[in-house]
Amino acid sequence: MKELPKKIGKYDVISVLGRGAMGVVYRGHDPYVDRPVAIKLASQVEADSEGMARRLFINEARSAGRLDHPNVLKVYEAGEEEGRPYMVMEYIEGGDTLRNHCSRETLLPIEQVMGIIRQTADALDYAHQLGVLHRDIKPANIMLTRSGTAKLGDFGIARRVGADQTQIVGWFGSPMYMSPEQARDSEITQQSDLFSLGSVFYEMLAGIPPFAAKGLTGLIQKVCYEDPKLIQDVPEGLWQLVKKLLEKDLAKRYRTGAELVRDIDALVSGKHSLEVTLTEEQKLEALGALSFFRDFTRNELKEVMKVASWRRCGAGETIFTEGSKGRSFYVLAEGGIGVIVNGVRIADLREGECFGEIEYLSEGGRSAKVIADSDSTLIGIEKDFKEWASLPCQLRMSRTFQRVLIERLRVTTRELARALR
Repeated sequence: MKELPKKIGKYDVISVLGRGAMGVVYRGHDPYVDRPVAIKLASQVEADSEGMARRLFINEARSAGRLDHPNVLKVYEAGEEEGRPYMVMEYIEGGDTLRNHCSRETLLPIEQVMGIIRQTADALDYAHQLGVLHRDIKPANIMLTRSGTAKLGDFGIARRVGADQTQIVGWFGSPMYMSPEQARDSEITQQSDLFSLGSVFYEMLAGIPPFAAKGLTGLIQKVCYEDPKLIQDVPEGLWQLVKKLLEKDLAKRYRTGAELVRDIDALVSGKHSLEVTLTEEQKLEALGALSFFRDFTRNELKEVMKVASWRRCGAGETIFTEGSKGRSFYVLAEGGIGVIVNGVRIADLREGECFGEIEYLSEGGRSAKVIADSDSTLIGIEKDFKEWASLPCQLRMSRTFQRVLIERLRVTTRELARALR
């Protein structure tokens, strides 16, 4: 074992906190400010001017050093000791990382996990606003203080928008947490960091990563083309947040950390229901009990299950507005919905009824505003049924829509005749 240095720069060295391929992290003490610090010293092998360690140190110091946020690990100073770059950082007592809370035996309570992800999302939003993309979000890079505060660290391969050539180019973080665009070597944006945070979120809830394979090729295939498996026994509203973070389509994924913070706050405050996710069998039973699906066979319901999304919304929440774009149609599984056209309430929908079917069938803009009268559960389908349904199921869908439209026309005609009397 190498002899412990007495000092690095002006800092007293107390003990070794950890060793890695790029260097050693020491516990130190700042005698001038009288505070504990962590000192990361580059390994001797990589200390030449072209070495990767030097570039990583410079990049991390410049990226993290410009950030001042309670959930970002502070970088106090950077320098060189006998030609070896070092960086002085905030010291976290215990050195716990989220890596210690990602197995089924060590999972934290759901409420605590939500708080940690919220803090990290807030830190990312702050960094993104200052033009810093982390590019290596993973459990080992998020520390946890003894009081439960998250600290985002290791900005070694971060990208600073508009910065110079000292940045690390062509490094894309840990494969298990990379985004589809990282896997394809496409342009990296702040949404890529949010996808990686979604992978961390998933693992902290399920005890396993959302995407895993024996080889890199298989892993890339899953990240780019497969959806994560449903996490059992978590709130439906929470599962929807995780799914939105892990969307392959950037248009459907969270755009900013602030959006995620907002939705987590809404979930915690009770604006969204925290009912436990239904099992597949329970969802099948729920579908079969709704009037819209009353004529569907069990196999046809299973086809619907594959493309349907379940969504909770709070009382007073707007589902969509007049003129907005969107092709999904919904079946109300629970609660009450109001339909408004030009400021006039024209319909009250109850369990088993559908809405948005005109736009789904014709691909036009929304013709009405729809709001939730009470806490409600919606079953939404966006994909054209001709693309996913078998021929018998397509016929069933067509007949069901025909039945709904005929009934709507009958009611409208009756109301119009009454109004003209």
